[in-house]
Amino acid sequence: MPHEQALAQILLEQLQRHKKGEAPKRAAHPYAEQDKGEHKIMQRIRLPFLKKYAIQSVVALAITAACCQAASADPITSVFGSSWTQITAEDNVGANGYVNPGWGGQDFDAEYLYYKLAGNTLSIGLQSGFDLVDGHVLHGRNYYAGDLALSFDGDDSTYEYAFDFGLFTKDYYGHLVDADTSLPDGKDAAGLYAVSTWNQGIYFTVSNPFAMDGGTLVANANGTTAAGADSTLDSYWRTFSFDITSIGNFVALDAHWTMSCGNDAIDGHAAAPIPEPATMLLFGTGIAGLAGLQRRRLSKK
Repeated sequence: MPHEQALAQILLEQLQRHKKGEAPKRAAHPYAEQDKGEHKIMQRIRLPFLKKYAIQSVVALAITAACCQAASADPITSVFGSSWTQITAEDNVGANGYVNPGWGGQDFDAEYLYYKLAGNTLSIGLQSGFDLVDGHVLHGRNYYAGDLALSFDGDDSTYEYAFDFGLFTKDYYGHLVDADTSLPDGKDAAGLYAVSTWNQGIYFTVSNPFAMDGGTLVANANGTTAAGADSTLDSYWRTFSFDITSIGNFVALDAHWTMSCGNDAIDGHAAAPIPEPATMLLFGTGIAGLAGLQRRRLSKK
């Protein structure tokens, strides 16, 4: 292998000289001084060597081109249908897999945030190229999904709540992240938490906050969270619901999400949602029914 590495460097430099119209400088090359037998080695293996590395270079370039193309995933309409309102769309994979502020391509692309409100039940949905089913991506090393940071007071400078998906979590530096300081295991019960401490241990700190490192459970998920994937879009989704009476004053909805490297993040803002028309229709129907009952009573008299 040392000879092949040396030859690779020699051939690369010769190719560069050829492109510039310069003559090869075999005798003056430093490797010629270090290894007098190099010329014989080159004569013996040069042709197969060139073929081997030419093929490898072509394959590598093809793979790189495929991985680095800009890409995007459409909303998963089978999950986020007409009853959902899109808070924000951040879906964008640029050249060389850039997703802002980091790289990694579709596997690290944060894409869409949604919500819907039915009565007092607020549902929030997240779509991402990052695996939201098990919350883990292996990309040279292990990366983990963060918690969804939430604020309801109209001030997104501080997120006072987090929805924990109930998944195993570590930060970029390998530290377990959960609300249980007495016996940390990297996992909390799924639900809405009032946050006391945020973990900020990600590589691109501009994408913080990452995940709850201390907090109190406000509303248990109780089976209201669901997750899945769309293989055609190469995209994952996760939804959850909770009773908004558990959070007190509801001025607006601000949401933020990222992963343990912080390669990408998504932020969204929406005014306090108005309950679905169906709720008001039921209310109106009830009033009409009471009015009809009152008329019947008066007619009997």
